[in-house]
Amino acid sequence: MMWRRSETSTPKKPSSTKDDMAAREQLALECKRAYKTYCARQSACNRLGKRARAWNWALVSLATSTAVASIGMLTDRTMYGENGDTLMVCLAVLALVASLATTNMDYSGRSRNMFLNYRKIQRISVEMERLLHQSRAPVTADAVANLSDEYQSLLDEAENHTTGDHLRHFSRTHVTTHPHYSVDPALYSKRRRSMAIDAAITLLPYATLAVPVVLIAPLVAKIVP
Repeated sequence: MMWRRSETSTPKKPSSTKDDMAAREQLALECKRAYKTYCARQSACNRLGKRARAWNWALVSLATSTAVASIGMLTDRTMYGENGDTLMVCLAVLALVASLATTNMDYSGRSRNMFLNYRKIQRISVEMERLLHQSRAPVTADAVANLSDEYQSLLDEAENHTTGDHLRHFSRTHVTTHPHYSVDPALYSKRRRSMAIDAAITLLPYATLAVPVVLIAPLVAKIVP
């Protein structure tokens, strides 16, 4: 009696190559997005830090100069004209308002929070690049989704960067050549204007240094023969 070999075929295991390619494409997009955010928030951290230092120096110089000028008026009440007393009161109020406004803006604290945030995003970006370039094991959709969720959570931990921060990290040549960054030329001029506004606000405290110069000059003229 002859037995026939069973012709039922064993099920084939689905190939994971296509899934791996799709996951890698999605991971590449997430990696590019995370890298751009990391660079922009690093720029925001530097911007906020510069504003904090600028306002600190402006307030110190303003308070010191008004104190010295007030001492000078003890010997010569007409050093700053007939309304010198009114001028000193106005400058004292100005220094108080600037101090309260700077405290309310909390540039130092925001800069520190932005630093911690961009460092976390940098770690996510590095992990995405490591996973993207590994060849020994396939990239799974779950792994990409977990990294994406973690990246989205980090976005909510700090304030958002400005469009000027987004561009400040990249020169015109860098924008066109860097593999992680591309920008629509139509938006370039708009972002450049935003970057110029950010720079103007950052430099604004240094304009107040003219006040100490104006206050100290008459005092020096009185002291120096």
